[in-house]
Amino acid sequence: MILALIAFTYTAINFPTTMRDLLAGAKHAQDGLSSLGLPDSYMVWVDIFLQPNQIVLVGFAIAMRFVISIISAVFTGGSADAGEGETDSSSRSVRSERYRLWGNPRRS
Repeated sequence: MILALIAFTYTAINFPTTMRDLLAGAKHAQDGLSSLGLPDSYMVWVDIFLQPNQIVLVGFAIAMRFVISIISAVFTGGSADAGEGETDSSSRSVRSERYRLWGNPRRS
């Protein structure tokens, strides 16, 4: 989230036209929701929580998550369990033994 805030601020300072375009697009999305004719009990929450700057910040947060995952995949070689290293059959059996009773109503 901190990287998203940094990217948001950097874009606003160095690329104000781009930030205004993003905010205008988010305002258009908010207006599109308003035109759906939802009851006021829902629209009050849209007005409170879906402000254009919040929508753009969430977009930056999603983009930063993608960037971090791509960088992580490059440095770990793309494997999901890169931190665990090689596992042998004994460690797999210990791991499966640990969760053996989950979902079993009768515990022995």
